[in-house]
Amino acid sequence: MSDLRMVENTFANLCRGAAVALTVIVLPPFLTRILSKEAYTTWLLIIELSLYVNLLDLGIQTAIGRFVAHYNELGDPKQRNSIISSAIVILVGSGLIALNVVSLLAVQLGNIFKDMPIEFQKDARIALLFIGGSLAISLPCSVFGAVFLGLYRNDIPAWIVGIGKFFTGVFVVLIANLTHSIVAMAVVVGTMNLLTGVWQFIAYKQIAGKGYQISTSIVSKKSLIEIRDSCLALSISTLGVLIVSGLDTVIIGFFDYKSIAYYALATTLINFVFGISGAMLNIIVPVASSIGARNEPEKLGELLVSATKYSVVLMLATNLPLLLLSKMVITLWVGAEYATQTSYLFELLIVANFLRQIGSPYFMIAIGCGEHKKIILSPLIEAFVNLFFSILLATKIGAAGVVTGTIIGGFFSVGLHFLYNLPRTRKILVVNKIDLITAIFNPIILVTIPLGISYLLINSIPATTWLSLLSIPVSWFVLWKYGLNDNDRSVLYSSVEKAIKKKQLSRN
Repeated sequence: MSDLRMVENTFANLCRGAAVALTVIVLPPFLTRILSKEAYTTWLLIIELSLYVNLLDLGIQTAIGRFVAHYNELGDPKQRNSIISSAIVILVGSGLIALNVVSLLAVQLGNIFKDMPIEFQKDARIALLFIGGSLAISLPCSVFGAVFLGLYRNDIPAWIVGIGKFFTGVFVVLIANLTHSIVAMAVVVGTMNLLTGVWQFIAYKQIAGKGYQISTSIVSKKSLIEIRDSCLALSISTLGVLIVSGLDTVIIGFFDYKSIAYYALATTLINFVFGISGAMLNIIVPVASSIGARNEPEKLGELLVSATKYSVVLMLATNLPLLLLSKMVITLWVGAEYATQTSYLFELLIVANFLRQIGSPYFMIAIGCGEHKKIILSPLIEAFVNLFFSILLATKIGAAGVVTGTIIGGFFSVGLHFLYNLPRTRKILVVNKIDLITAIFNPIILVTIPLGISYLLINSIPATTWLSLLSIPVSWFVLWKYGLNDNDRSVLYSSVEKAIKKKQLSRN
């Protein structure tokens, strides 16, 4: 894939991530002022529980993007089509399992969360069935969006998901204002989830359908095994995600129910911040798959170093403003009633998620080049370390203990990826290990001093807030000038210039 196409796909993913995140970010200021605190807490809990359904994707969406790129590279459309059809069959099964799990969870909701107000329990059950059920039914449709990832047409699913989330947000606010009913809000969300899935299928038929076939008759044992083997690491990683962050809301709801709203708001802001940098990583899998098919380990090593450097720099640049101004931003966002507790949890979550995301480029490249079996152990170790400390500390300090458990697990995750997994991943060869170490630590060291001083000043001497804000543009400049080298900046400049010229030619 050319640098231009990579930049375009990165931009598409960023736009998709930003559109989804912005929609999520825009909702709380309205809903916290429309709904009572108890109703809003219940709504957030239902949304978090419903999102567990997405974990039954089992990493298949990422894998399909890789397979499409891989078999297109090898010129084997027959096996590509068999893989796509087999994936749909698997996700139909996952959707049926999800429907049963959602139903069981809805029945037991009051027993699991004993502190949930009785007057909200019936509505919460119905809302969970609508939202969770719609996500379960839509699971197979994720395959159609994944095909576009393998075709390097990230812009298509980006538009579909972005527009769908935008209108979901608009309609939820309107219905909440008119009815103050979480059931009515859930009907809106469920309907929009289904319509987005249908739209992905229609786009697939119109744009990618030529030469692509979907049929149960071409589902094969070979394809099912290939998907299973490829998704093994992704499935284990998904299990890890469930344990690391998916169970956090359940743990907090069990031990510290009143903090659900604070934690959910903090994670919403975190998903916005890290969604921007995480969106960039989605393009790595098909790129790594194509390079892996050509058996070029040194090229994959160079990709790892570059992707890690860009990821760390981008995470630092996007995290700085919100970390320094967390309480002020959250007060403006959802009001003073939520600000103190939410900002505290948010700052801890920034540290936890930054640690976890450092190893994401390596993880995605390993998946893309078929080294998934080498990275099975680390997500599980991180997950169980996280779970152990989260439960232990939640019994003592509530929601803050759960976040602290995530930080401890993050250290284990980074260490296992680079000290244990990478030396065993033969298809990824980093010729000079110092390059990878520099890619991680150089940007962090560059901003630690100005960020640390500014954070201490803002929290101890409020009058220094505006002066301390100067550290943000200074840190951005330092990251651009010294976090990236001349070659990095040259690639970015030339890619942007090519993209602009291409747009100008297309207009003419």
